[in-house]
Amino acid sequence: MPVPASASVSSLLRALVLVPLALLPALSCGSAGERQAADVAGMTAMLEEFLPVLGRVYADGDVEALRPWAAEKELARIAALVASLADQGRYLAPELRQLTVEDARIWNNSNAFVTTLEVWDVRMHALGSGELLAEDLGKRYRVKYQLKRDGGSWRVLFRAIQD
Repeated sequence: MPVPASASVSSLLRALVLVPLALLPALSCGSAGERQAADVAGMTAMLEEFLPVLGRVYADGDVEALRPWAAEKELARIAALVASLADQGRYLAPELRQLTVEDARIWNNSNAFVTTLEVWDVRMHALGSGELLAEDLGKRYRVKYQLKRDGGSWRVLFRAIQD
C-alpha cells in the first residue's frame, strides 16, 4: 500500500522538529560544562588576587584592602584575627607560593564551595621591632571557601583552614 504524500511530508516535518529537540540535552550539557569551567576560572582568578592581599593584611592590618573580594562578615573575622595577634605583640607575614583549586561546587548559579590546596611561606614577627620570631616555609593548607556571586565576580563569604 503506497504512503500518501501528506504522510511523508508530515513525517519529514516531525523528524525536522524532533531530532533537534532530542539533541538539546546534549547541547545544554556542553554549555553548562563551559559555564562551570568559566565559573571555576573566575573563582580561581579572584582567589589569585585575594590571597596575596590577605597576606599583606596580616602584615599591615589594613583589612579594608580586602573589601573588593570579601564580604563584611569575613572582613570582621580577619580583623579579629589581626587584632588578636597584635594583642599578643605579634603579626604574621605570610606569602602565597602556590594555589591549586581541588574542588568547586556551584549551586543556584550564585553560590559555591571551593576547596583549595595552598602553599604559604609564613613568618611571625614581633610587633614594633619586626624581629623574626618564627617561620614555616612551604606550609601546606587545605582551605574551604564559601563564595557568593556578586554581579559578574565572586566574593569570599567565609574562609576556613581544614588542616
